[in-house]
Amino acid sequence: FFTTYSEEGTNTHVTSHLATELVNLIVNAAQKRGYKTLVSITGREDDFSEVEKYMNSGLIMGAVLFGYATGSGDLECLSKAGIPLVLINQEEETDLPNISLVNMDDETWGYQAIERLVQANHRRLLYINCSRRRLPIQRRTHGVRRALSDYKGQILSFEEFNGEYSEDISYVLTHKRYEKKGEPWPTGIFAGNDQMAIGAINALKDLGIQVPGDVSVIGFDDIAISRYITPALTTVRSDFREIAQRSVTILTDCIEGKSGHVHEELQLEFVMRESLGVHEDEKGGNR
Repeated sequence: FFTTYSEEGTNTHVTSHLATELVNLIVNAAQKRGYKTLVSITGREDDFSEVEKYMNSGLIMGAVLFGYATGSGDLECLSKAGIPLVLINQEEETDLPNISLVNMDDETWGYQAIERLVQANHRRLLYINCSRRRLPIQRRTHGVRRALSDYKGQILSFEEFNGEYSEDISYVLTHKRYEKKGEPWPTGIFAGNDQMAIGAINALKDLGIQVPGDVSVIGFDDIAISRYITPALTTVRSDFREIAQRSVTILTDCIEGKSGHVHEELQLEFVMRESLGVHEDEKGGNR
């Protein structure tokens, strides 16, 4: 049983590319363990009512949850049902005995993204953030803040806007920023996920700005399309297959009484492609 989020009411996609890939991988991993899977796409990232309904129905033995807001007080209510749960990238810690966590080392790589831009001589930076209460973007932002502090002597300017995990919103905001005349533009962009990075790249290309000749872009997640766009996206790889397999293994082991509460932090990998280059003009600026 896997639940994720839908946001039709806010005119965004029903699921992200990451959620789609995870659903498919979790279903396949569960089938290999001999379990049937019910996939439920719920409406809001802070609404557990449908999850609770299924848990109280007696129809399920355990659940994997993905895409919900962090810090929810409803987890204790879910825990009282006594059904094993695995939360992917939702909570940093929990002492609830039947709830396990599978997280990624997002903060380290939020830091590394800024560090690699600085090392490539980018002094004017733009961070495409997201305002949602989700653990991965919060951790990535913490990493960005630490890097800004550590490298403040090498950074001339830093800008930030909320792309809301949306390719379209990131396109519009990037286009507005880089069409401005008479002020230096950021030459290094870090986007909190690949969809926002792709939106930024498309906006730059439509403005005639070369990537990475004029502006470099780093994304996060390494969704499938990232390697096929032009230029191919430099990003941080989340091993979706490992996330799915570990989540299903932990859940089924709990169901079968082989283990209890588990907390795993999975490592990530930097993937160097074409969208990151060394910036030769330290001043940056519009042409």
